Amino acid sequence: MTRTEFLREQTVSGANKCRRTPYTHMSVADENCGIVERKALALKKLFDNMPVYIGPKELIVGTRTLFPANRGNEDGHSCFEYGLGTPVEYINSQDIELFGCNQSYRNKTHFAPDFSIILDKGIDGIINEANEKKKEEGLNYVNVDFLSGVAVAYSGLKGLILKYEKEALSLAEKADGDDKAELLEIARICGKISGEKPESFREAVQLLWFTHLGTIIESFEFINYGRLDVILGKFLGDTDREEAQQIIECLLLKMYDQADLVATYLKNYAAQLVVTLGGVLPNGENAVNEVTMIFLEAIKKVHLPEPEFNLRINSKNPPEFLDKASEVSLSGCNHVSYYNDDMFIESMCIAGVAPEYARDYGFDLCQDMNIPGKSDFYLIGSTSLAYLLMDFLKAKRNFDSFEDLLAEYKAKMAEHIAFVINRYNDAEAHLALYAEGKFDEYFDGIKNHGKPVDCGGRSPMAPLPLISVLYEGCMEKALDLNLDPLPITEKGYMLGTPTEAINSLAAIKKTVFDDKRYTLDEIFTACESNFDGENGEIIKNVLRSCPKWGNDDDYVDSIAKDILEFGLRECDKYKTSKGGQVLGGIHQPHPVSTGWGLMATPDGRPSGAPVAVTLTPASGTMKNGPTAALASASKIDPMLVKWNYCVMVNYFASVFKGNNGKEIFKTLLRGYFKAGGLQHQPNISDVEELKKAQLEPEKYKDLIVRLWGVSAHFVDLSKELQDEMIARFA
Repeated sequence: MTRTEFLREQTVSGANKCRRTPYTHMSVADENCGIVERKALALKKLFDNMPVYIGPKELIVGTRTLFPANRGNEDGHSCFEYGLGTPVEYINSQDIELFGCNQSYRNKTHFAPDFSIILDKGIDGIINEANEKKKEEGLNYVNVDFLSGVAVAYSGLKGLILKYEKEALSLAEKADGDDKAELLEIARICGKISGEKPESFREAVQLLWFTHLGTIIESFEFINYGRLDVILGKFLGDTDREEAQQIIECLLLKMYDQADLVATYLKNYAAQLVVTLGGVLPNGENAVNEVTMIFLEAIKKVHLPEPEFNLRINSKNPPEFLDKASEVSLSGCNHVSYYNDDMFIESMCIAGVAPEYARDYGFDLCQDMNIPGKSDFYLIGSTSLAYLLMDFLKAKRNFDSFEDLLAEYKAKMAEHIAFVINRYNDAEAHLALYAEGKFDEYFDGIKNHGKPVDCGGRSPMAPLPLISVLYEGCMEKALDLNLDPLPITEKGYMLGTPTEAINSLAAIKKTVFDDKRYTLDEIFTACESNFDGENGEIIKNVLRSCPKWGNDDDYVDSIAKDILEFGLRECDKYKTSKGGQVLGGIHQPHPVSTGWGLMATPDGRPSGAPVAVTLTPASGTMKNGPTAALASASKIDPMLVKWNYCVMVNYFASVFKGNNGKEIFKTLLRGYFKAGGLQHQPNISDVEELKKAQLEPEKYKDLIVRLWGVSAHFVDLSKELQDEMIARFA
């Protein structure tokens, strides 16, 4: 058994997790310092008290031990947790009285830091920089508190790494031969990177992992890795390539470390972190390097659903990049996505993002585009097009023509987009008062609202000193990431549930205005009753038979193009309070839970049924094959999409079986991108295999499926999600 095979077995079984029950109570709330420094002290206390664990054959070490393992869903409820995840109190009664609440566990997550910052500076470099910055004149209380917190947080991370050095030395005393040598090397690396900058490839990977471990403990979820081939490529040097391959495989197994920690309605995989590979460098040159190809080989060998891999396919990339990536996808790795790099960069430049920044984009989760370490696009707000449509029809159903209906619906879209953006901008302007040290004005605003104004899940009560350092602007302006001091001020806006809105409008056009088979009152009444009774069932079947999105049918696609491009242009009209462009995107994650609250819709979808993933055809409606689905998607003007976008197509694995399967896949993807397609998440599965996996899960433990922007082992999903996945292939 190889090292990778052994470690994979240990990882999947949980044998190498070594979880501990959290201490019953820890507190730093009474320390005489600011909120940021107290949060850092809480983090340091957690590091200081966290037992260390080094498993057999590990080359990259470090794990979260002071957390209980996944409890599962035995109580019928999700335990989707944010914050430190342990009882380390840092907010006191004076804070709660001042803010009017306790927001210590508020955390918007979805962050995409730049880990090259820590690799370039080293931990001691960051601590020294924070201490030197505190000596500058003109700093306010918020600035000093932040810098003190940074120094404390990174001293805590330093201490954790030194504990691993000590543990490796202790284990080495009882070992011999190769095991002893490997443990001594682990100790040497930990001792060095606890303060100094890394020099070798393995040192860089180990420091990157320890830093990510620290940030994920600080935030608990959704701290993504960014462009690891670019970040680590400069450290590869003359490293033996087999050694480098082994190190990356060990890193990928470490990245799966937290899959057992928290249960959601997914049951597992709450973390769902993302690595970005490929594309171009900030100077516009090809970014694919040897580390890129090492990662692709490691993905195939490790074969685990986390982390996700988003591949930027640029015209400047060498052909072997897409060739190898296609091989990985066809091997069953349904956690790999493809992005039309040339067009995404162009659309962001049109939005006003500087070319060198636009070329450096990565992802913070799912398809949430960001510029790692320089922006925080997630999230100014969203409009759920299907929910909005049903509210619109509830209020009015008397229209002279479909064109009149569509015009008024679009006016409602514009009204909702304006309301959400203006509300966010007011909150952002209010939060800026705190950053500027204008506490009287800030707290007067809280009193006027009765509670802190929500600013996209950010709060001064939940600072992130460890993560903040990995963003440009935070150290320079001495402000926490939650106060948004970043150089790029653009924000994303999401148009959700598009497929249901498109299909519903097409069905209304067909049955009410073209065929005049039903009135709009009759359609809406049937939806309100969830198609109850014999007449309701007939109406549902008629609506289901209407033209549907994803079949290269202009009857439907023209409606999609109209409303989606309208919504994206509306986003273009707005700036953030800091002057950044609002970036319009099309995105719908969480198809099952989103569908729970949506009433029956005029496309024939029953109440509570799952919705489609973004611009993916609704389950059972893709009648003309995947090329037609991609053709429909490519009709949307790609230059209007400046943020999220997703088309997921489910392919029968049999399509690609045979010697030319890889060529078929590459030809399909290239044709889609050439036609203007932006992004593709292939889901290549055998539907009969999925059904067998429900009956005999122990035989299909390695079966990976794509849910939306996240993937999972099929057998680990709830029955509800499994059924939804199978329905996509109907």
